Amino acid sequence: MTIKLIASDIDGTFLDDQHEFDRHRFQEQLNEMNQRGIHFVVSSGNQYQHCIKVMAGIEGDLTYVIEDGGLVVENGRVLDSSPIEPELWQSVVDSMARKPVLANGVIVLSGQKGAYTNVTQQTETWGRTQYFYEMLQHKAPLTEVNDQIYKVDVNWPGIADVRDKHAELVAEFGDQLAEVMSGYSGIDIIKPHVTKAYGLEQLQRIWNVSMTETMAFGDNQNDAAMLQDAKYGYAMKNAAPEAKAVTSLITPLDNNHSGVLDMIDKVLEDRI
Repeated sequence: MTIKLIASDIDGTFLDDQHEFDRHRFQEQLNEMNQRGIHFVVSSGNQYQHCIKVMAGIEGDLTYVIEDGGLVVENGRVLDSSPIEPELWQSVVDSMARKPVLANGVIVLSGQKGAYTNVTQQTETWGRTQYFYEMLQHKAPLTEVNDQIYKVDVNWPGIADVRDKHAELVAEFGDQLAEVMSGYSGIDIIKPHVTKAYGLEQLQRIWNVSMTETMAFGDNQNDAAMLQDAKYGYAMKNAAPEAKAVTSLITPLDNNHSGVLDMIDKVLEDRI
């Protein structure tokens, strides 16, 4: 087996439920991956600035497919960018305010310059949202935000199953936008062509790497495309049904027991 690219989602996959990972162990793995010419890609629905913060202190070659594939960055250089047209993301904001099934949702616009939300610093939701988004600011009305928006993140705190809300958004926006469930009661709304698989494809062309040489890890619907396309696409043991449905490969360990790092060890030790 030849693996030239390993891509991993972050929350619920690479990180445990306390948002941590074994930094010393991964640093040793990354050192060896870099020596062998194996690329490691942080593939996340999160903001670039947040992913940089998560990986702070790790030294070596790291590349980022973020915003669910809407932004691809290598060594600080943007390689691909897929912002949503203003009239489309503004329509999503309007719909969230109008439709009863979507009521009480937290909205975050993830942009080039920052992140913008309908919640205020006085709410309990602010702290949880701020963890995922650097440069977060309250904006009212949200439709007046002036920035390139890569993703609209909508979530409903305290509601575990948002499939009815997902269905409503899919019914309204059809093929104009893509809506994928991302965990934490959230739905990511992005450009229709944007997936983590799309982001990886931009890098594969540059690096001359194929999907047959790619390993990927994820735990939710927004990981499904890359898990399906990568020859070695692993859903986490703790993954949602939408991730497990697209692959027969499941990690032996979950995110709280370093499931991704365990699999990387197996690659480096030629045990797969």
